[in-house]
Amino acid sequence: MSQAKLVYRPTPNEPLSETIVHAVADTLGVDPVDLDDRISDCIDPDALDRLFRPDTDGTPSPDGLVVFSMAGCRIEVEGNRSVLVTPSRDVSAATGLEA
Repeated sequence: MSQAKLVYRPTPNEPLSETIVHAVADTLGVDPVDLDDRISDCIDPDALDRLFRPDTDGTPSPDGLVVFSMAGCRIEVEGNRSVLVTPSRDVSAATGLEA
């Protein structure tokens, strides 16, 4: 079976780093404050927000990809500000997610 993969997109005014925290928590089925990792332990959230900031007209940049791990999940952020969260097998088994 394949791992669960969820794609998230921030609202226009939501920082990308905040979307990532909520996406990871949602994937793991926990409250964001209950995550073992903080995003700042894994990546510089301010730099990430700046890197993927939309153009002045609100258009996301189509280029770019950042991949990192947080709370046992693989996080992929694309230039269009989409966030793909893939839990590891160990996290999937521990949280009851299908692996």
